[in-house]
Amino acid sequence: MAYEIIIHWGNRETYNRHKVALDVQDAVNLRALAREFVKVVDHAAAELNSTVALVDDPAVILFVNKFESLCRSDARFSAAYAACTEKQVL
Repeated sequence: MAYEIIIHWGNRETYNRHKVALDVQDAVNLRALAREFVKVVDHAAAELNSTVALVDDPAVILFVNKFESLCRSDARFSAAYAACTEKQVL
């Protein structure tokens, strides 16, 4: 289930990617996380005005780590790379 965290700042609603990054640490729905990750990256890019700085954004780092903990990709990277190489369409 995807949800959006909205923080009310006076009369203005503001998306808080840092709160979202903390709130999703117990999530297990990879699709919902991926969709929310796009929002986090979009908000970070708009605030930072730099695609290079995105890799150092705390909310981005927490999301990437969450994906890693769900997929355990580091330990399975070589096998996944080989499988994608075999299945790619040229």
